[in-house]
Amino acid sequence: MNWLELKIIRLLICLLFAFSAQIQAADIVTVIGLALPPYVIAEQDTGMELEIAREALALKGHRLIPSYVPFSRVPSMLQQGQADAALTVNEDSGVRGVFYSDSHITYRNIAIALQAPGYKIRSIEDLGRHSLLAFQNASRYLGDEFATMAAINPRYREIARQATQITMLYSGRIELIVLDENIFDYYRLLELRVPTDAGIRRYKLFPPSHYKVAFTRQDWRDDFNQGLLQLRRSGRYQQIIDRFLGREPQLEAR
Repeated sequence: MNWLELKIIRLLICLLFAFSAQIQAADIVTVIGLALPPYVIAEQDTGMELEIAREALALKGHRLIPSYVPFSRVPSMLQQGQADAALTVNEDSGVRGVFYSDSHITYRNIAIALQAPGYKIRSIEDLGRHSLLAFQNASRYLGDEFATMAAINPRYREIARQATQITMLYSGRIELIVLDENIFDYYRLLELRVPTDAGIRRYKLFPPSHYKVAFTRQDWRDDFNQGLLQLRRSGRYQQIIDRFLGREPQLEAR
């Protein structure tokens, strides 16, 4: 076999691999709960969680096609075969017969108060002594101890609009709020109706919640996991997080 024949064979092998990759690449219809900034911002078709999922799939040649629905419909639509994938879910979401990815995003719920009053908050039980405004359905999601506290606290309320939680805290109309830490940091960057430069205290009373993407095909799940790992190792994962939270990019120490 001369050098020309060898070169042609190598070229054909490269073309075969490229063609194979194109065949395997797919448009993956992904059902996503409606806006939960900064994780998902449906009206702008973006958000830090959505961009992480989108870029992880793109690294393997796939394209994420979002389908925005109310959060309550996400599990049922995937279970009924109306989508190829779903976020934000995990094994506790009740969807069976799917392939769950590695955790791609972590939610961290915290209690927040203005710094000046100096409240002593060491446990969930301590929250019961204060006026408290939590996110909608928090008493269902934050465990039995929190649900008990909420049931006996006459000054406990829940609200759907999380920007309103922050406005009420800084205006002094509520003593404590409970919400995801990243959601708080995101909304505080926006132009709210009250100044948000007062010092605050963060009380980390709840365990983190790790979420995943569920796929109807194992090979898509495996591709996603590989792309997610590549995002993390390259530093791109943290760049996406920092961009949506208005953080300055971190420089490597020399």
